[in-house]
Amino acid sequence: MNAKLLKVLKRTTIVVICLVVIYTVVLIVSGIKLSNAYAALKKSGRPMTAEEIIPKQVPDKDNASLLYKSAVLLLKSGGDFWKEVTPDEFPGTNHDAVIKFLADKKVVTALDLIKEAADKPACRYDLDYAKGPSMLLPHVSELRSIARLLAVRAKIEAERGDYENAWKTIVIGYKTADALRNEPILISQLVRAVMFRIIDQVTHDLVNVSPPSDIQAEVIINILKAFTDDEMMNRTMDSERILMGEWCFKQPRAELFPLLEWRSVPVVQKVSGSVIFCKPILQFMHASYLVTINNMTTFMKSPYWEADVSDGNKIVGKIPGWDIFSNMLLPAITAVKEKQATIMARARITQTGLGLLCHKLTHNKFPLTLSECDPKFLPIQPVDPFSGKPLIYKQEGNGLILYSIGENMKDDGGKPEPTYAIRSKMSGKEAQEKVWDIVWKIESK
Repeated sequence: MNAKLLKVLKRTTIVVICLVVIYTVVLIVSGIKLSNAYAALKKSGRPMTAEEIIPKQVPDKDNASLLYKSAVLLLKSGGDFWKEVTPDEFPGTNHDAVIKFLADKKVVTALDLIKEAADKPACRYDLDYAKGPSMLLPHVSELRSIARLLAVRAKIEAERGDYENAWKTIVIGYKTADALRNEPILISQLVRAVMFRIIDQVTHDLVNVSPPSDIQAEVIINILKAFTDDEMMNRTMDSERILMGEWCFKQPRAELFPLLEWRSVPVVQKVSGSVIFCKPILQFMHASYLVTINNMTTFMKSPYWEADVSDGNKIVGKIPGWDIFSNMLLPAITAVKEKQATIMARARITQTGLGLLCHKLTHNKFPLTLSECDPKFLPIQPVDPFSGKPLIYKQEGNGLILYSIGENMKDDGGKPEPTYAIRSKMSGKEAQEKVWDIVWKIESK
């Protein structure tokens, strides 16, 4: 063997040894970082297994999901019209068609099933949690359509002067909106918030036409307690980590290659994937993901008025560009926190407004301040989740105005949020600043 070849082999051996040493060191360092990230989660008291967050099985006799499924099958048998009915567009050009649809025997039976489901003590859909991001959630959009249908039904009953049944439908609507309460999936909780708002808007409109009786109001106030805290939205951060993030990191490397869409050539994709998804780099990404979502969870748990909203953006901004998983999987945390606080504010406003109406029914006038409201109807002072202070309450003529300062955390004097049509015409800056409050005006008769 000539000297030149020996020299090449020697250098190649040195390079290979160096690469093995570097790989080993990087593997050890990334492993330590991953172990530290897990230790921080445990120290924070976060759940670590799917069994800790997946809802427990519910006996069929107590499970509302079975009745909701049966109702959906009946509604689907008539086509897609039930999904097209929305309270925002009613009454409209399809007014008569909607009334005819709701009078159909199958639809009446479906609505009876929905009422029965709303009275069940629990609701658990049988989801395949083991599928991670591939988990199918068809029931989420179906329940949202049911909420819209109930909102329209309440408006039709009010239009006919049947206020007693309109308020009964509102109660069913709120209960249906809460059907997803224990489902630890972020999209489920966001849809639950949408369903709440659909029903809540009709409640606000209906109060100014025909307020509920004190009994009906107390029932609604009690149901709304489920929407006044942030427990479930915070828990979804754990489910995002365990059911979605951890699922991805457990996938075989070959399954991860399609994530590299920017490498359109299969061979290039495979080669680059083998490098990017080698064990040390995967462990660095895994550790980065766990640290980031732990910070997000801490951010979510802090009260809105105490947290600097920009902190959420800073958490996202610190995600390294090479961390493909965090950039792909983690939610827009600031938007989620704003959504959570908004629903809490609306629920507390509705609770408080109905409590004030009950006070007036009993004492023939509204209290001068919230602290003077009969404790039977308002046992604790409602806190604005955006300010940490009591909701703002003013009497206007025979009615009242009740509001939260909203996402911009400024008192805009009870200026109501513009309609969607008006907001769509605003400049980007104007819409972003959100110079309005979350308002409920009650025009008492």
